[in-house]
Amino acid sequence: KTVVSNGLVLDKNGNKMSKRLGNVINPFDTIEKYSADATRWYLITNASPWDSLRFDLEGIKEVQRKYFGTLYNTYQFFALYANVDGFSFKEGYVPVEQRPEIDRWILSSLNTLVKDVTAYMNDYEPTQAGRAMETFLDEQLSNWYVRLCRRRFWKGEYEHDKICAYQTLYECLETLSLLMAPISPFFADWLYSNLNNITNRYEAKSVHLADYPVANTDVIDTELEERMRLAQDVSSLVLSLRKKMNIKV
Repeated sequence: KTVVSNGLVLDKNGNKMSKRLGNVINPFDTIEKYSADATRWYLITNASPWDSLRFDLEGIKEVQRKYFGTLYNTYQFFALYANVDGFSFKEGYVPVEQRPEIDRWILSSLNTLVKDVTAYMNDYEPTQAGRAMETFLDEQLSNWYVRLCRRRFWKGEYEHDKICAYQTLYECLETLSLLMAPISPFFADWLYSNLNNITNRYEAKSVHLADYPVANTDVIDTELEERMRLAQDVSSLVLSLRKKMNIKV
């Protein structure tokens, strides 16, 4: 009922790869050097599958650094402090409405992401799904939520606020591992397994045996997301003005 036809993989200048031109890139060497997951993610997110793709190894390096590097560092941050505080999700799940506003915001954004990614996948738009995950990780989870909440993890007693922070970040990482599994099966399974080693919460021993996430529309607060987007825009404008005037951050 539905056919998706793949486009051609061209060299970085838009020419067909051929031995005569000497512009062929060996896929097995590429996978060996840069990993299957980074290669897959680059192929999926760089262009729609039916479009011709200009293949550039620099693009895979950027995917490794920007997406997988950021996700790895975010997990490492969580694991470091979770081990220090002995967090293992043994406390009861804190209702979202009882958490600080920034937790409610990131969980709203997370469930909006789940809704969007599911819609993209159902419409055979894996490129848009992957890009949505990149945006969430970079602009919302890593560079905003974690940066603004760092003090909550390393300061204070192991009480309500800190438990909320751990549960919230854990849920974001867990959901990302499930969402990205169809595109990057190995890294997603590594992340899912490591999270399970910390909490031992999952019946499924592999991300590929777990159910795909379903958006919880009850926690989606579009007004809160819009207010936070405004705060992010203001911060970006102030940073750009500082840079223009050579004022240190």
